[in-house]
Amino acid sequence: MSETETTGAAAPRAERLLASGHWLLSAAPSIPQAQREWATNGVAWLRPGRLFSVATIDADVVHAAVGLDGPETCAGPLVDAVTGPLFYTPKGAARAGSYTALMPAVVCEFRALPGLVMHPPRALLLVPAPEITAPTDEEPWWVLPLREPEMLCRPPLLAELAVTGRRALGLEGGLS
Repeated sequence: MSETETTGAAAPRAERLLASGHWLLSAAPSIPQAQREWATNGVAWLRPGRLFSVATIDADVVHAAVGLDGPETCAGPLVDAVTGPLFYTPKGAARAGSYTALMPAVVCEFRALPGLVMHPPRALLLVPAPEITAPTDEEPWWVLPLREPEMLCRPPLLAELAVTGRRALGLEGGLS
């Protein structure tokens, strides 16, 4: 027997992925369609706004803030910097892609978060399946996966990360 079989260590991770997936799917216009898209493509269109809000940050800004040059190397510093789920989209804004953070739904009412681009409430967003945690082609993947629905990014920390990165790049004193 392996250690996982005797301790059940894999069960909590599998249960968290399942719970995270169900929660995210509740933001889909069609849950069966989103499930098929995740199973087939690893990504699905969801509609943020009711359950969570979304902000994006250019990858160059995030990389400058943490002093690293790619999403594969940024996960460690970003855990403490944003405290919640974050995915990377290679085809995002600019050549370097973008990071997308999930935040509490109420944040969509506040559009003045420095250095962040708020995703319009109820507009479709391409979101990776919970288990997609490594680069795959040109599609989004989780740098910091959703662990629990209540553990979303804290907006002040996310804004601080964006301002720090913009300052490091010499962009308008860090403000957008």
